[in-house]
Amino acid sequence: MLIKTSKSKITSNEIIILDGRISIPKNYLLEKAFLESTSILIISGSLIDGIGTIHSDIDCIILCEQRPTAKSIKDIEHAFVTNENYRHITKNEEVHNTTDFYGDSSIHIDADYITFSEIEDIYKKINKAFTEVISDQRFLYDPILTNTENNIIHRSIIGHAITNEERFKSIKSRIPLDKHIYIAHREKLPVFYAFQDIQGCWQSGNLWMGCEIARDMMLKTSMSFTYLTGTSNKHYKWVYSNMYRVEGYETIKNKFFALARQGATTETECRSHIQEILDYMDLVFLAIEDLLKTKDIYPTTKTSLAALDNEFNERKQTKHKISMCEYYFRKKYFAASQTPRLTTLLKEWD
Repeated sequence: MLIKTSKSKITSNEIIILDGRISIPKNYLLEKAFLESTSILIISGSLIDGIGTIHSDIDCIILCEQRPTAKSIKDIEHAFVTNENYRHITKNEEVHNTTDFYGDSSIHIDADYITFSEIEDIYKKINKAFTEVISDQRFLYDPILTNTENNIIHRSIIGHAITNEERFKSIKSRIPLDKHIYIAHREKLPVFYAFQDIQGCWQSGNLWMGCEIARDMMLKTSMSFTYLTGTSNKHYKWVYSNMYRVEGYETIKNKFFALARQGATTETECRSHIQEILDYMDLVFLAIEDLLKTKDIYPTTKTSLAALDNEFNERKQTKHKISMCEYYFRKKYFAASQTPRLTTLLKEWD
């Protein structure tokens, strides 16, 4: 299996990554950061998490009262300094990010300056969104947090502070993690309209497109599943590593890796591939149903079903095949054991 993980270790003086192949002195990071007495320097990222490569970066977060200006860090001589739009700074603007190369290696140090007030705002956004979505079953088309905000949460969860450690522990302990993970799960659930597209491809014979849509749904469903198992890394490229590190669920994992690398060319192969993916998704939805019962904070099956029923009761033509298909598809999000198989819904128009 072409998925590689490695061990990292943080000692009193060094950050040791890639199974000991590279060691970075903590002093190097401290010298490259603009720090005030209250600032917290957090080291994090895929290399610390054990899933990065020789070309990955050490991600640093500097929590601060106020960002430095370009002029105040001029003497540090970073390789690259950017503003809030990640554009190279040419004036005395606030610094949002810096990049440095570590020696002659391909490792680079990426540092984001985040204010303490911004952290508090992110917590508020998560809490507010969670309160809203637990009482409904709508699609979450737009992410609750920006990519940067998601990165801050994930890197704080897996990160280690090398300044003001006690203050960081206090900040980290207040991350609304279960709420964040539930929202991430809801955001990544595949939408019914994509399934309708697969139905259309199945009927029309446009099967290459059908395979691609099914593959995309498979990846999204898998990511939604990995969040509920505790993963907080939301970037698409890590779906294989995230799935690899899920504990248990061997049948789901084996089927995922087989399907993820499988192709299809002929009509017979394509139809078989689509059905295999849908059968896999049914397995994942069943696992999700069980995972949603592991946290008291998550809405119960009864609550979710009431929310779904309330929406459909306000609609017209709810007995139409399309409406019934959507109802069962969306019910799979929380009560998959009470729904027809996806391959049955796929062939509803045959």
